[in-house]
Amino acid sequence: MRFSNLLPFAAAVTACADHDLSKRDEPEGLVLTGHINPNQLSEYLYVPFEVKPGVTSMHFSYDYPDKDTNVLDIGLFDERGYQIEDAVNGSAGFRGWSFTVLDEFTISPSGATPSYIAGPIAPGTWHVVLGPRGSVDDGFDYEITIEFGYEKVEKYYSKAFAPTDLGMNEARRARMDNDTDGQIWLRGDFHVHSIYSDGNYTPEEQVSNAIKQELDFFFFTEHNSHSGNDVMGVFAPEGDDLLIGRGMEVTSRYGHWNAIGMERDHTIEWRYKPGDQAYADAAEQVHRSGGIVSVNHPYMGCPECIWNLDPDYLYNDAMEVWNGYETTDLNEPALALWQSLLVKGHRMTAIGGSDTHHPPSLIGKPTTMVKTTTLGQAAISEGIKNRRVYIVDGPGMEIDFTVKGDDVYAQVGDIVAAESFQGGVKAMLSVTGFTNVTACFVTDAGYVQNETVTEEAISLPIEAGVKFVRAEIRNSTQSLVGMTNPIYFE
Repeated sequence: MRFSNLLPFAAAVTACADHDLSKRDEPEGLVLTGHINPNQLSEYLYVPFEVKPGVTSMHFSYDYPDKDTNVLDIGLFDERGYQIEDAVNGSAGFRGWSFTVLDEFTISPSGATPSYIAGPIAPGTWHVVLGPRGSVDDGFDYEITIEFGYEKVEKYYSKAFAPTDLGMNEARRARMDNDTDGQIWLRGDFHVHSIYSDGNYTPEEQVSNAIKQELDFFFFTEHNSHSGNDVMGVFAPEGDDLLIGRGMEVTSRYGHWNAIGMERDHTIEWRYKPGDQAYADAAEQVHRSGGIVSVNHPYMGCPECIWNLDPDYLYNDAMEVWNGYETTDLNEPALALWQSLLVKGHRMTAIGGSDTHHPPSLIGKPTTMVKTTTLGQAAISEGIKNRRVYIVDGPGMEIDFTVKGDDVYAQVGDIVAAESFQGGVKAMLSVTGFTNVTACFVTDAGYVQNETVTEEAISLPIEAGVKFVRAEIRNSTQSLVGMTNPIYFE
């Protein structure tokens, strides 16, 4: 058997006893073949196969022709079935999903290829799940080869979750905003990939880069699998300076969204179409865990990345309006979309995400700032719900955006009562760490004031009837280098 592509154990324990389940030392093989018809391109196909008692490892490889035109994603479900169960029960028989990133993978009780879930191999009917997509005229054939191994299991894989609450250490207490609410602005990234899905960065490299970028937290958001979340405790740095949150980029064929702040072992369903109840159930699963549902890169260049799942945004807490992997040509339409939703009365929080996969893309570019009570996954999710968020291009940049009046002091995300206007109110903006930039005030009427940033605070009188005000910071080429969520008026 080939185990060169197994992940390292998160932790391992010696088997309590030797169970010689089979005397067979040589692997057995199975070949599954089939044909994909053009009318199956929008479907998921489930190819059953039987696992005998005594199997302790399985190695899968697959092939199909004309890969420049044909696309065939692959995943695996065990004997428990291929339904990702309802929002209460989580993941059922899910054992992994790798799109077309891997043309071979292995699972065993000792470990698994990244994107797949290690654990017991129980006898029964398992299923390879295939996801054909792309453009084909006559369809295409596929071949799946499975090698069954019967090796003695010497050690068993054990999950190692990263802690999700690091509390307030001395350094963070020194950064608390004691003049207002006693909370702290944390620096983070909500969209990060590694070799546990389609990235080239290792988790160690992403952690190292996060420290260099002066982040307080980031969320690993691998595509349609919790295998990375299961082992991040191995890669989390010592001490309490960097939190690694649990997330998942739920990658459907009708748009991508991030589940931020997940429970252990949860897989979020991704196999649905616009209007399906399954999407609402998946969002509810995240919300029940205290997490956040965020639309990712709504205008990314691939057809399946464009957001079509929920055009009314009924289940979304946030939108990734600034994606570090994308160009200005795609981020600006996302920003305009979010602005249009604000005008319609939605109060969806804008966040950023590096979407980093490999160099030169870098974690923390952009950096999302979240004001919270402590460095914890639940507190960060609560900060997003409270819209206490602004975004900057990278380390060392800070924005102070408030609304002030005779009896008014409001921060990003706050709601100011209409009666406060009787004494007159102003939006106030000051920044640090920016050079040669212009500040832009934006209301429901659009861009209302642009002003070169100096050391002095910039102000904008707010007239009665304004629904919200927010700020953008742009450089000499008009590229976005900072932005806030709104302060609302009602």
